Amino acid sequence: MRFVLFTYPDPAYAARWDAMSEKERADSLTEHVAWFERYGDRIRGAADLAWPKVIRTVRRRAGQPVTTDGPFIEAKEMLGSVIIVEVDGWDTAMAMAAEWPSLLQGPGAGVQVEAVAEH
Repeated sequence: MRFVLFTYPDPAYAARWDAMSEKERADSLTEHVAWFERYGDRIRGAADLAWPKVIRTVRRRAGQPVTTDGPFIEAKEMLGSVIIVEVDGWDTAMAMAAEWPSLLQGPGAGVQVEAVAEH
């Protein structure tokens, strides 16, 4: 089965990123690289999203596309990355998500796991 892991950093941690020492940032990145190395054979794709957030939203109004800056689709959390994995089922996908290093950043961090539709 394929799943998408949507990762969300702790907002307070993310806000401090630029003020962190180079060592603190490197340590955080090292933890994430180790996670990818541990699960590399199961990962089918991944993308770390741009920082600071550079987002455009497209909606249709009166039959025409309207583009706005910013995510600002009702969201309280900031999407950090997406990771596509192929594993034997929900239990494995959830176990991988539970080991995502950013979960240690603070209470606002999270990983949302969604199954990919198989057509």
